[in-house]
Amino acid sequence: MTAVDDVVMVIEDEPATRTFMAELLRLEGFKVIACENGAEALQYLVQSLHLPCLIIMDMRMPVMDGPTFRAAMLADARLAEVPVVVVTAYEPAAAARLAARRVFRKPVDVVALLATVKEFC
Repeated sequence: MTAVDDVVMVIEDEPATRTFMAELLRLEGFKVIACENGAEALQYLVQSLHLPCLIIMDMRMPVMDGPTFRAAMLADARLAEVPVVVVTAYEPAAAARLAARRVFRKPVDVVALLATVKEFC
């Protein structure tokens, strides 16, 4: 299973934030898979033939939060290889313990986030 270089997954429960990040990435030429929570994202990833080049996720979400989602990813050798960036209003230290490649505080620095996406994709 391979990563698709121009596909980014955004996992964010707040609709306005999810829409903003997805539109920002689309304007930069990326395809976006937008998910409302970790359970929805995990289901998509497990069933998909191709993985995104990067996952941008929130920490606190209903149904399945960021730490639970990330633990499930790390337990699956195929999914563990996908780089993760955490964007959170809370717990930046806890986010750093998730083996995330980067951690951004909300409100996110758009220029830094886009540079990170371009680094991995």
